[in-house]
Amino acid sequence: MSGFALRHDPRPGDAELLAAIAAACGNFAPAEIAFVPEILAQLAEQGAEASGYRLLVAEDPDGPAGFAIYGPIPATDGSYDLYWIATHPRARGRGAGRLLLAEAARRAAAEGAARLFIETETGADYAAAHRLYESCGFPLIATVPDYYRSGSGKAIYGGPLKRG
Repeated sequence: MSGFALRHDPRPGDAELLAAIAAACGNFAPAEIAFVPEILAQLAEQGAEASGYRLLVAEDPDGPAGFAIYGPIPATDGSYDLYWIATHPRARGRGAGRLLLAEAARRAAAEGAARLFIETETGADYAAAHRLYESCGFPLIATVPDYYRSGSGKAIYGGPLKRG
């Protein structure tokens, strides 16, 4: 038992709380963190189907401990992207990331997704995330050198989803 409850509905205050979780991770730039409230606003205003975003929040007695944002990749047939996954430092090592990734994959497959892709940076600051993706069945499938900036490439993890 992970000690986390999952919810998928955006709630008032989530924009600030989830952006704070992303900031507490320590490896997201301010410009990246600014996307979290924008995505949540789109999701709240348009709904999951129209916005293309799905939200999962892992909560413990202290409130949100982590979140994942995922959804279908436009103009693909059955491919989904894990746009965001972030865990507050207080929840690290307790299974929140694994729970969020597994549930996002399960829900994507239930919606008909055949594949899930995860794009992230290649640097050492992301080593824990890389281990998580691989341990959950999403191996590294491609890298693009110097994608984000000189010396910081893009790593693409992914693979097929189990249906049913």
